[in-house]
Formats: sequence, structure tokens, C-alpha cells
Amino acid sequence: MHHTVALAGHGVRLLPLAPLQAEQLFPLIDAELWSGMAARRPECVEELVGLFVARLDDPAALPFAVADAYTGSLAGTTGLYELSAQHGRAEIGGTFFGRAYWGAGINPASKLLLMGHAFEDIGVSRVAFRVDTRNGRSAKALLNLGAVYEGTLREYRPGHDGGRVDTAMFSVLGHEWPEVRGRLLDRLASRSEAPLDAA
Repeated sequence: MHHTVALAGHGVRLLPLAPLQAEQLFPLIDAELWSGMAARRPECVEELVGLFVARLDDPAALPFAVADAYTGSLAGTTGLYELSAQHGRAEIGGTFFGRAYWGAGINPASKLLLMGHAFEDIGVSRVAFRVDTRNGRSAKALLNLGAVYEGTLREYRPGHDGGRVDTAMFSVLGHEWPEVRGRLLDRLASRSEAPLDAA
């Protein structure tokens, strides 16, 4: 949906997604980076604009562009989807970050802000994540975060190659959020205390 929510902290700013941001974000996309996404990879800026418009037209979505708070550069996108305050649930999705931002704390900082907004401001009881089962990197990151693996939805969606894709489900419940929040804060603190030449 179109919204005016902005979140900031830990070196990132989550800004309301806007079609004009596609021009800066499109160069960050490549085939491997996009391989686990449900949406087909945009082949040009105009197609990325179309994807952003679809997200904004979804009344159950709260999409954001993610900016590096120190440089102001856009690093990627993320958001809350399948959001239902009535039923107390949401999913985090539509997430991608340019390779230059991998390992820089952008992803955990964004998750911390998004989940904090979902649990503490909106008041949901559950935040879920859907992951292509071939995307082991994301699944491992969610387990390290403290999310619970709930099972695999077989042939959950069409794949971009014409086949069907199995999707793994993970979730964090409201009573688990304080521990997950602590893990995210510890991870971000360890990054800020690392030597400047650390990987």
C-alpha cells in the first residue's frame, strides 16, 4: 500500500517505496542475486517500476526502500506483506540487497527495524518468512536469527523456468521476539566493534 512510514536505526533508513527509486536500484540486480525471488527478475528499469507499483497497489503490503544512513545510497528493498492487523500476522518479503551491502549489517538492521515495527507498533503476534528451498543461504540466516522452521510447502508457486518451486516456511512469534531482537542487536554490535580490516 502507499504509506508514509519511515524507520531508522543501526545505520539504515527504511523509506516508503516509490517507483522513482527503481532507477537507482535496478543496477544492483543480477540473475544470481534475484534467483530466489517469487517475482520474475526485471529486465529493465521500467519492469522494476512495474513491480514497485504492484507492491504499492497491494493493500496488505507495507514496502520499503532501504538506504545506507551514512551515504544515503539505496541498498535494496524489503517490506511487510500479507499484513493483517486484524489477525495479528505479517510476512517479511520482497527483500534484496546489492552485493556491495552483503555482510555490512544492512540486512540484520533492516530485519530489526521491520520486526520491531510489526511486533511493537502494529502489534502482530506472528511474523513469517517464505524461502525458496534452493536458497540455503537465506534459510541458514533465518535459523541463526532464531526463526523457527515450520515445514515445506511443496510446489507452492510457479518457478521462472516453468516448473514448480518448493517453499520453506519460518516464523517468529511474539513471545520469541525479545530473544530474536537480542540476537540481532548482538550481531550488529559485534559488527560495529570489529576491526576496520575485518571481512
